[in-house]
Amino acid sequence: MGIFQFTPREKDIHANWEKVESATRETAGAGAELLLLPELWATGPLGEADKYLAHEIPELLSKLKILAETNGIHIVGTLPELAIEESGEKLFNTTYVIGPDNTFHTYRKIHLFAPMKEDHVFSPGADPAALWIPLRKTEPGLGLITCFDLRFPELVRHLVCQGVDLVLLSALWPLSRRHHLELLIESRAIENQCFMAGANAWGMIGGTEFGGGSKIIGPRGGILAKACDGETIVLAELDMNEIHSARQDFFTAHAPRSWWPKANPKILDLLSLNIAVNRRRKAGQKMVFTNGCFDLLHAGHVSYLESARHLGDYLVVGLNSDKSVREIKGPERPINTEAMRAHVLAGLAAVDYVVIFNDPTPLNLIQTIVPNVLVKGADWEEKDIVGAETVNNAGGHVARIPFVHDISTSRILKL
Repeated sequence: MGIFQFTPREKDIHANWEKVESATRETAGAGAELLLLPELWATGPLGEADKYLAHEIPELLSKLKILAETNGIHIVGTLPELAIEESGEKLFNTTYVIGPDNTFHTYRKIHLFAPMKEDHVFSPGADPAALWIPLRKTEPGLGLITCFDLRFPELVRHLVCQGVDLVLLSALWPLSRRHHLELLIESRAIENQCFMAGANAWGMIGGTEFGGGSKIIGPRGGILAKACDGETIVLAELDMNEIHSARQDFFTAHAPRSWWPKANPKILDLLSLNIAVNRRRKAGQKMVFTNGCFDLLHAGHVSYLESARHLGDYLVVGLNSDKSVREIKGPERPINTEAMRAHVLAGLAAVDYVVIFNDPTPLNLIQTIVPNVLVKGADWEEKDIVGAETVNNAGGHVARIPFVHDISTSRILKL
């Protein structure tokens, strides 16, 4: 494989394309089947006023497809992606994998770098990307991450647990923190016993100097190839059998086992929950809260809770007690006891804590723990949402999430 480390010219897609076109031909001519490019290689870093450049990307993708097909090589790097979704127009920092035989895969950057106001320009992705591409001698599993993602080891571990052999990083990493980049690439390779390759930009772009340091690391932590300072192409031959060999000595790349979060410890009383959330608040984490009866758990509940969890660092679910449910829904409800309902909820990966409350509403609970984000269904008006005033006054906000599945416990019972 090859890495092209270079200085993208700010907002000059044509000039950057010419450099990448030449580097692709040179890399393919050297026998490489994969070329990794820096983050936002065609545009350089983007500000809020630069979103218009995304309109030029579809034409660039068409040219990349022809370039990849003609040279028999897979090209990987990020570009701005303009997408129209139900919630409106969004811009993503998207990695594209484009190769021969109509190979086309994407990954939207999950962790946006707020200090450089990336979150003002892009929307975050939500789905890790593991994919398999056919090469001449093998079909390696590729994992895709982008720049700031490198600081979140659980993302790379998730990819490796899917069977990924090689994790590809596209970056715009500043020179001032280059030491971190080099340490973290090596750490991700060593702890996951996989290949890691990182392509970083080099030189001054706008007002920031980027540090290069592009490299390819083996599953034992050895440096297989490293870019010198400046614009350069680096090449390395990867033997996927080295992964098996490294894991024969000792194995650290397995999925969580005995320490995987169990359901029961997630179910807390209000006093214990308040202690837990205060500790996490001191650690700088954002709490999301929602509540409900969750009597017969169904697909609507699951998608709703997953969407809620994406809005912060951890999700607290307030669960109506049996007494509370009877007061709201009548003497024949709930179908399942509060203990059973709490255990099922706590068993979901999206849920971090469950607390049972006896009152008809969770107002006392909300006033005690004061979440950063209060979530209810989109069918609720914000003025009618219990606890909204408390959360807003504390500097938080209310989110109204639509139900993806048109289903409810009451409807299920009528079937």
